[in-house]
Parts: sequence; C-alpha cells; structure tokens
Amino acid sequence: MRALLGICLIATLTACTEHEPDVLPEPLALEALRATSFETSLSYERPLEEGMSFTAYLLSYPYAGLKLYAMIAVPKSTAPEAGFPVVIANHGYVPDPTRYGITAEGVDSRPGDYYRSVPELYAARGFLVVIPDYRGHNSSEGLEYILEQQLPGYFAEDVVAMMSVLAEIESADLDNVFMWSHSMGGGVSMRALLATDIVKASSFWATTNVDDLQGYFADLDGPVMIQHAAGDTSTEHSNSERLAGALEAIGHPHVYVSYDSDDHYFEGEMRERAADRDAEFFRAQMQ
Repeated sequence: MRALLGICLIATLTACTEHEPDVLPEPLALEALRATSFETSLSYERPLEEGMSFTAYLLSYPYAGLKLYAMIAVPKSTAPEAGFPVVIANHGYVPDPTRYGITAEGVDSRPGDYYRSVPELYAARGFLVVIPDYRGHNSSEGLEYILEQQLPGYFAEDVVAMMSVLAEIESADLDNVFMWSHSMGGGVSMRALLATDIVKASSFWATTNVDDLQGYFADLDGPVMIQHAAGDTSTEHSNSERLAGALEAIGHPHVYVSYDSDDHYFEGEMRERAADRDAEFFRAQMQ
C-alpha cells in the first residue's frame, strides 16, 4: 500500500502526488505460516554440475511474488521402489547472498564451494537432497527483503512453500522426508518443522539460537539430532546445549552429540561421522 506524502497545487490547478516505496511485509508469524495455503508449482530450469554420487538440476517456484530456486541432487544409485528418501537441507548465513552457490572461480555451481559436501554426503548415503536458495540468494528474487538483515522467518516461508509441492519432484519418497540444517539454517528448520507435519526427523548442525521458539517445541513431530563442536566460535555451543535441554525438559526424543573441536562446519572425518549419525538416525524413522 502506498502512502500519500503530499499534494501540491500548480498554476494549472492540477494536483500532483508523490509516493513512498511499498513497505515490505514482515515475515509470517508461526501461526500464520501454519495456516497459509500455498499456491505454487515447480518448474524445471536446467541441469547443474553433478558430484561423485549425484546428478543435479535446478527447479524454480513462485512464492510471494518472487521467483525462487532450489537445487535437487539425485543419487546415482538405483532408486528404491518407493523413491529416494528426501533430505531438505537449509544452509547457513552467507555474507553476500548474491554470491551463494558461486565458486571461487566465479562459476554458478550451487551450492557453491562451502556447502558442496552437503549433497555429496547425503546422496552417497541414499538420500535425494533438496537445497532451497532462499530469497535474495543467487538468482532467487527478493534481495530487497534481506538487505538489512537475513531473517530466518522469510527463509522459512520460502522453504515451506517449496515443501508444499514436494510431490512434484520425481523419485522422491514423500513418506520419508527429513530435514538438515547448519548454523542460521537451524532457525529456518525449526520454523519449517513447527509449521508442517511431513518431516519424520531432523538434524541441527551448529545451530543458531532458537530460544524464541521454545514455547512451541511441544508441537514438534519427529525426533531431533543435534550436533555441535564444543569450541565453535561462529555459533555458540550453548545454543545446542539449550536446545537439547529444552527438548529433554518436555520429553521430546532427541540425540545430542558434542565434538571436541572448534570446527563450525566440522571437517574431514568428523563431517563424515556426523553424516553417518544423521543417516542412521533418519533411517531408524523410515517406514
């Protein structure tokens, strides 16, 4: 809605008006996100660079007047009869969102250098991986929403909108959908988990603070895996301790693993062990 700033009379008695730019809406509150009926669909855009264990392609979908994108990584192994179990991966903070998925050589190759191991880790373990850009990241529209601050609330909307049409992804087993997150992505995941009921289990790596949603934790459906390096200085280890403590207090099933390391995104063998724990945890919930 445009606000009228003023009216000035000119010699011809013609009135002229000036308008300020549209005010962007705030992220949906959790209750509103739960109640939203999404009208969107997926469109194939182009193939993406494959990995050792996966082929990949880019999908787009409209939401909130924006054209958004998501990477789909499909294991090279033979698909089970019901399709591959799905991991929705919510990445962390990116200092320059427009450079998300851009390699050091300047190549648009989602999810880029830093998160390249994510589709590899889970596709190698038999999971189809879905990695939404989030608005304002790479070529996904909506940078104006996050110029001042990257808000998990906006990104959760984008993820939940995409989740509403997961059935359009070929070879996806919709009875076995899981969620992974890293760092800021923890706030995205928690909102998406609380707004939907299709995720059977979730994993939080080095999560950001999600204390603001603690009052809703009793509404979580599936068990939660929490993994964090004790010496992490990017997101405080205490974030995971408090999350585990809050889940313990309400009797919600969870596993908490603390590593003797300062790696924010784990490294080498530690990252493989963390992915192994996730895969075992997820498969224990599969139908």
